Amino acid sequence: MTQAINTREGWSSFVSETLDKPIPISRAELDALSPADRAMNREARKQFMIRGPVVNTAQFAAIETEILRRLMLNQYKSQGKLGVIVSGEPNIGKTTTVSHIARRFERRRRDIGRAGGANSVPVIYVSVPPSCTPKLMLGEFAHFLGLPIRPHYNTGELMNTVASVIAACGTELIIVDEIHNLNQKYKQMGGASDTLKQLSEKCPGTFVYAGVDVEASGLLDGTRGRQISSRFQIMHLHTFENIGKSKTAWADLLVAVESSLGLIDQQPEAILRHASHLHTATGGVIGDLTGMLQMLAIDAIDSGAERLDLDSVFGTVPAPVSGTASALT
Repeated sequence: MTQAINTREGWSSFVSETLDKPIPISRAELDALSPADRAMNREARKQFMIRGPVVNTAQFAAIETEILRRLMLNQYKSQGKLGVIVSGEPNIGKTTTVSHIARRFERRRRDIGRAGGANSVPVIYVSVPPSCTPKLMLGEFAHFLGLPIRPHYNTGELMNTVASVIAACGTELIIVDEIHNLNQKYKQMGGASDTLKQLSEKCPGTFVYAGVDVEASGLLDGTRGRQISSRFQIMHLHTFENIGKSKTAWADLLVAVESSLGLIDQQPEAILRHASHLHTATGGVIGDLTGMLQMLAIDAIDSGAERLDLDSVFGTVPAPVSGTASALT
């Protein structure tokens, strides 16, 4: 069972997980396998499709670049450290984006020999609970780090404990998801926002917030909000359009997702025949698109069809013009 990434053990498992891409196999080779080996091949392809690499879009690359820039700049700052806010609609890929950027960051540290010792925690991932208070916010950090929360601790004591452990662990990147739950109009949530600011001043680490329509959530309202806006670069995740020049990006996304499905008899770029239908069905939301296509791909693998049967979903349409490019990370 996959562990939640809001614990140190779960995050470490997420970072360390390596899925080998199944070796490409032809229909004849698949049919020649024993029933047991054929079943293993199908399960491996489904697992890699769902848990393998994410689509490396231009939006993903821009957000990763901005986070890495601010990580570098904050190495030389003792106060007023800079951060990034990733904002967008529900199911647009915010959590996937920030978690995979953080995962890539930590894996690169290991690759260049900067993994640190047993107590090193390069990345912390927490999520803001609803109706959050300062103590609840700090409790999320304590939960990730595996620290016991003693009932007699007041907020100040918990703050100092969490900050000292983060500093000792050499944490460089701190992801705070569901940040839209901190509405400055409510006193306790304003206090929780102040808690994050104090924590950033007490310990090293670049903060990255992610949430739904953050500008409209109340987080950036008032004096507190202006302080956040002055230090955090807001990066937006947008839906994909299928008009004008945006058609190319949508087509590239479709081909990238198509190639990640691992279907043996899927003709490359055949998905483009249904580009308009898929956009209408998903609204250009990457999470909805991948979810829909993965479900159809699972059906195709289990049934032995080994190709997307989009004609039965949307009707038969003419073949596409080839020549798109796709990339996976």
